[in-house]
Amino acid sequence: MQLIQATRDAVLKPLTMVVGIVERRNTLPILANVLVRKDGERVAFVANDLEVQITTHAAFGVGEEAAATTVGARKLLDILRALPESGTVRLGLDDGKLSVQSGRSRFALQTLAAADYPTVALAEQWEASFTMSQKALRHLFNMVHFAMAQQDIRYYLNGLLFVLEPGHVRTVATDGHRLAHSGTQVEGIDTRHDVIIPRKTVHEMQRLLSDDDEAVVRIDVAATQIRFSFDDIEVVSKLV
Repeated sequence: MQLIQATRDAVLKPLTMVVGIVERRNTLPILANVLVRKDGERVAFVANDLEVQITTHAAFGVGEEAAATTVGARKLLDILRALPESGTVRLGLDDGKLSVQSGRSRFALQTLAAADYPTVALAEQWEASFTMSQKALRHLFNMVHFAMAQQDIRYYLNGLLFVLEPGHVRTVATDGHRLAHSGTQVEGIDTRHDVIIPRKTVHEMQRLLSDDDEAVVRIDVAATQIRFSFDDIEVVSKLV
């Protein structure tokens, strides 16, 4: 069954966005894989490390069938990077293996069942939802991220305090010796919420957010979870 047909760069773009959270060593071998899910021409790439999950979407699926599998994320990324830039890439699923074809190149990669992939269950109710510019959110993270602790036994310092209050969003980070604070005005927040975003999630958001003034990000906050939705990307993270 053919899953995807597109240019190399078109496939690389969404895959590169999710691979950043894939650890080389995992307690669960399947977490070294990326989930590829196709529904008609809509294709989703999902990566998860049990703390943060990133999903990207693209429209280059082949056929109307729905299919899903998981394959080694970094191995697939390395193969795609080695292929000619201008070539057409075809990904197919046959006999439990993912085939990658481009020109005269042929690869067959082992897969694991998509049903075994531990995707995040979204919160049933979001306590706060609002939108702001991607540039403003990236700036808030950039201004304070350096003050977050690294592997401190006080686990709540290994992240960033995200404060929502009517009319404002603030970010605060400290490692116990220094403290950084930044804030900006935002509409659409009715009540105050204080949550701690994990360090890894902050770094991924810095990498993924754009500096475009016109680009927006939707933020949903629940008791134990936060979700960022922008462009064709969804980032769902546990809270500290």
